[in-house]
Amino acid sequence: MFDQNLIGRTSEPQTFEITPAAVALFIEATSDPVLANPARDPLYVPLTFPTTIRVGVPGLKLDGSKMQLVHGEQEYQYTRSLRVGETLTCIARILDIREKSGRSGSMTIISSAIEGRDSKGELAFTARSSTIVRPMKTE
Repeated sequence: MFDQNLIGRTSEPQTFEITPAAVALFIEATSDPVLANPARDPLYVPLTFPTTIRVGVPGLKLDGSKMQLVHGEQEYQYTRSLRVGETLTCIARILDIREKSGRSGSMTIISSAIEGRDSKGELAFTARSSTIVRPMKTE
């Protein structure tokens, strides 16, 4: 379903600012327990916040209207905590593309990573994830 030549392909760098409003919306949407703490650090960024960062890799055409997309695994590695107000430059990379057959048909598993670097170019986080892609069932 996907060209194996996409493995190793990277996106162009994209810059994201971690704004107070974006973090507040994320905290509310995920019912983060920090909401109940009136003395919380105003610069607090939840560990799963990089989930909100979307970086497309050229050539990888994922279209939810033509295929079933299921979020698989997600993993985060940090070199330090993220902070409200900082700007990160992120690059996405395709790590692997595997075809698999299961009880309910064929599927493709796409493993990817996003690296976020701060204004000094130092790595702040790496987010690895997998996406399961299945052909849309026609009836």
